[in-house]
Amino acid sequence: MSDAHRHTGFTSSGTERRLAAGTLTLFLTCCLLAPPSAAAQAARPTPKPEGSSQEQKQAAGRGVEVDVGGSKVTLPDLLVTDHEGRKVRFYSDLIKDKVVVLSFFYTTCVYTCTRQGKTFSELQSLLGERLGKSVFLIFVTTDPARDTPQQLRAWAARYKVRPGWVLVTGEEAEMNELLIQFTGNTAGGGTHLPSTFIGDDRRGLWTSAAGTFAPEQLLKVVNRMSPDSSAADVPTHPNSR
Repeated sequence: MSDAHRHTGFTSSGTERRLAAGTLTLFLTCCLLAPPSAAAQAARPTPKPEGSSQEQKQAAGRGVEVDVGGSKVTLPDLLVTDHEGRKVRFYSDLIKDKVVVLSFFYTTCVYTCTRQGKTFSELQSLLGERLGKSVFLIFVTTDPARDTPQQLRAWAARYKVRPGWVLVTGEEAEMNELLIQFTGNTAGGGTHLPSTFIGDDRRGLWTSAAGTFAPEQLLKVVNRMSPDSSAADVPTHPNSR
């Protein structure tokens, strides 16, 4: 598998995005690609503005607004259901005050999502005891109509999902509010561009990239997002030192 397929980089270059999307099209056989939203392509993490106590603006009472490389993205506080059948709030229960790695998938995808599953399964092993304590992994289905909690649970078993890695689904109409923000698409299993968002909600630092990555690369970015690192240290590419 070529490096061009494995990652497109944490970059904001429009030319690089178009080249990367074209390369990915050659390789992704089960998931038809759609143009990602500006949020999904945004690159550089931005620190919270000084002096805002709620540091992220409340978005009409539905969640919080964060800055991902200059793009405003709303993290809605939707009621979602995890793979264990528990009802949780997307922002206040899963993201608030946490370091998170967020990605999108669907259980019947047999190529890209399989690679994502293997990558995150290895990442949770690399995180060790940090998983579920200082770092949390979140997978959001893009196909909520088919991906019931039972479907998610079966997929979780396949990749040996541990506490600290959660898979979520919900009502399709409400999930669209979340999916459009991050993927640029409404719900459905037919369109899926692998994208990863890594954020430290407490400090308001977020970065993202489209493509698939080695678990070691993701871990490197997660480590730079830890609270004892300064914003200047956060890499804009998973290959950054």
